[in-house]
Amino acid sequence: GVGGYAKLAKDNVLDTVSERMKLQREIQMSINIARARDSLQWYGGLYAVFVTGVTTAKLAGKAVPPIVLAPIAMGGFMLSNMADMAYGTKLQRIVKEAEHMIEHERGRFPPPKQAFFANKYSEEEKAVYADVGAVSTYWPGFLPWARKANEDIPVIVPANETDGKNE
Repeated sequence: GVGGYAKLAKDNVLDTVSERMKLQREIQMSINIARARDSLQWYGGLYAVFVTGVTTAKLAGKAVPPIVLAPIAMGGFMLSNMADMAYGTKLQRIVKEAEHMIEHERGRFPPPKQAFFANKYSEEEKAVYADVGAVSTYWPGFLPWARKANEDIPVIVPANETDGKNE
């Protein structure tokens, strides 16, 4: 009957949308991994040149300041992180962390109250971080134009920037 056809059509639409979403996700993930590989190549090359220069200077008996060890050590950690994203399991660990957050930390996700889907979140989810203020309420609070917690300050736009739209 008509109900069976409607359900079949709905299932086909959902399946098509699901396939498109899956493809879009895979495209975005592959772009992120490719970006990590590109960064690894560039920064890895730069790091290799730097370390080779320092090593060559040291082997030649030239004075190398001890502070040079800091970028060598930090660079090694940075490159390890990039390599993990580019060729390791970092992305899978991130996905598992995201799954945990979706299942156990729902209070992190409510959107701004103006979002058209904000009503899809429960009051309990919205209340988890209700006592957290906006970024501008924390620092630099000593400035005269700094916002106070839960204070709405209207934005005043100088007349020359409005192009006559507010008149």
